[in-house]
Amino acid sequence: MASKTLPRLVLELPPDTAYLPTAAAAAKNASQIFGLGSDKALRLSLAVEEFYAYLCRFAEHAEPIRLTLEGGGTFARAEFRFQAGEINLHALNFAAQPPGQNELELDETDDLGLIVTARTIDRCRLERSGPDVFHLIAEVDRDYPEAAPMTTLQKLTPPLRLHPEPTSGMLRHAAMLAAGRYSPRICPRSFSQPERFADMVATGQYSALLAVDATNKPAGLLCWREQGRQSIFFSGPYTFSPALSENIATMLTEGFLSLVARTEAVCALSERPTPDLPEGWFEKLGTLLLHSPGQPNHPSPPPVEQPALYRHLREDAGAAVWAHPELHAFLEGEYHRLAFSRDILTPSDTSGRPAGSFSLLMTELDQGKGLARLRPLLDGADFATNLAVHVAALRALGILNIVLRLDLSEPWQGELYPLLPEAGFQPRLVLPNAGNSDILVCQHVSVIS
Repeated sequence: MASKTLPRLVLELPPDTAYLPTAAAAAKNASQIFGLGSDKALRLSLAVEEFYAYLCRFAEHAEPIRLTLEGGGTFARAEFRFQAGEINLHALNFAAQPPGQNELELDETDDLGLIVTARTIDRCRLERSGPDVFHLIAEVDRDYPEAAPMTTLQKLTPPLRLHPEPTSGMLRHAAMLAAGRYSPRICPRSFSQPERFADMVATGQYSALLAVDATNKPAGLLCWREQGRQSIFFSGPYTFSPALSENIATMLTEGFLSLVARTEAVCALSERPTPDLPEGWFEKLGTLLLHSPGQPNHPSPPPVEQPALYRHLREDAGAAVWAHPELHAFLEGEYHRLAFSRDILTPSDTSGRPAGSFSLLMTELDQGKGLARLRPLLDGADFATNLAVHVAALRALGILNIVLRLDLSEPWQGELYPLLPEAGFQPRLVLPNAGNSDILVCQHVSVIS
């Protein structure tokens, strides 16, 4: 299925609130063209208005703020590129509250509009492309209907084959079958909204392989996405006939590896492989202990070990990672076990950690899995408190699985490690080449009553 060309609109505006109506109107009009309904278009417009007004206080006035509005197929995105010596985005933390609510409260200089805006958009993140160059990105998803999983097993007619160009309807059917046969823990969230999944494949957010029988009935599915230029993350294989499961899984896995071997990626990784993945084809990176979302008046089932697997697609040329000395022993053990060539560098006090006193954590919340993923975006003197308050806020929502990822290509993130055990986090596994170098995955391991 060929990917569509995605629309984009770029504006360069002075950091002056006189241009605020222009930015907000452009966002509202563009997001409706990108497929958002009127309510979602208003959300993105308000986010652009709030962010732009706030950034005008921090951006260097010699450089314009570049606003890029982009349709992502299943979402619309607003990206602000700006230059600033330092920036305070304290209010964008998931756990940030108005004064008097918790330890991560806003002070009088913070704009309370930011905290409201952060609750109305679906995703927000901050990236850096230079010492003083920031990219603030907000995304709002299109609305898609939920679909009930299909639990009926397929009655397949051999021979089986890989379909070269599955239609949207075939992909939607396969997503519902996978959601009906496999735990949500090992399924992409979009399987519960199969039309979204099909659109993600059509617009290149996902790639997918579909196995079918002689009548083009779905027999199995495997999907993946690129993570930068070095790694590919896959989910599956999902098979829809127990009697033919081994054959279907082998066909999908061979087809997947044949396709991704032609890319520039160094390795293929999965944090949610299914038990149907052919044994011995991938190496084990480690495991997370995942709890199922709790049900009212029912005891929680015991946690399940969820492995993470990888396979080299070409020779690993080695890399350098940054880590606090307290993390060296864990990393050395993992790299030796996995035969990865890595230079482990120790950050210094002058390693270029971001300026500013307030830290920022990105929170990706998946309540259907009872899972939250945290990622540091900005360092600050309050990082330990910020992390502890995030854990408390997530626990209050009933989130039992909390993981935090450190990008070990960033010296300041490697230097954060001593603060993690104090907050209840332990290192669980390393995802090779998952960022600019490796990603360390830590899990919150406090006892759950």
